[in-house]
Amino acid sequence: MDNRTHMMFHDEDVREEGKQLGIAIGEKRGIATGKMEAIQGTIDLLREAGLPEERLKTKVQQQFDLTNPQMQELFK
Repeated sequence: MDNRTHMMFHDEDVREEGKQLGIAIGEKRGIATGKMEAIQGTIDLLREAGLPEERLKTKVQQQFDLTNPQMQELFK
């Protein structure tokens, strides 16, 4: 195999790896977004049910293992 052919196959492999990585990143972001939307729905329901805000925050953070920045986003 000459150098040009080798480089062509290498470029194709790199493009395929990039495509697969992009798909994986997109799926991960989609799952994370879906999770946050579901948690937000749970928060809305519990607020409507009258659960005190501080108790709600504690329960949500424990149940879903959320970071402080995630909690700030959900409770802004």
